Amino acid sequence: MNLIDEFPKISTGRLNLREINLNDAKPLFQYWSDIEVTKYLNIDPFINMGQAVNMIRLLRSLFPRKEGIRWIIVRKKDNAVIGTCGYNSWVKKSSRGEIGYELGREYWGNGYASEAMKEIIDYGFNVMELNRIEAFTVPEALRSINVLKKYGFKKEGILREYGYWNNQYWDENIYSLLKRDWIKSL
Repeated sequence: MNLIDEFPKISTGRLNLREINLNDAKPLFQYWSDIEVTKYLNIDPFINMGQAVNMIRLLRSLFPRKEGIRWIIVRKKDNAVIGTCGYNSWVKKSSRGEIGYELGREYWGNGYASEAMKEIIDYGFNVMELNRIEAFTVPEALRSINVLKKYGFKKEGILREYGYWNNQYWDENIYSLLKRDWIKSL
């Protein structure tokens, strides 16, 4: 499969990762409007379906421009849309990508984020030819930090008042994983 020509589909034991489309707006609006889900994202909770449609259009635009790639996460056993994951940015010149993910609250604590992350990290290093994967988290996002640490991401520091959302400035931790470290961990 050529990354340039076709949006990639990824399958894990319990999940399918596929391209987001407008039919996913309803469940994604539910998650993106949940204050607990958006608490540590850099967005305010959505208040109308139009915001979800616009976000889907934005996320879908990343791949054709080769600026990023975002998958919808679908649970195989019931075809439930449970969240999204992928690369919010892709800087080909420096072989670097920024990874991100979110799940609906009812799917937290089941290992779904870890399962999806393993595959998209592998995809990033082996298909996108990344050398470095970055992740930004607020210090309070302990679940997210644990997923990153599980796969060998190293904390590089704190970016003081780096983000602004929910009408306030937020510190953000920056984590990274290098390809050579990923290869050693396999």
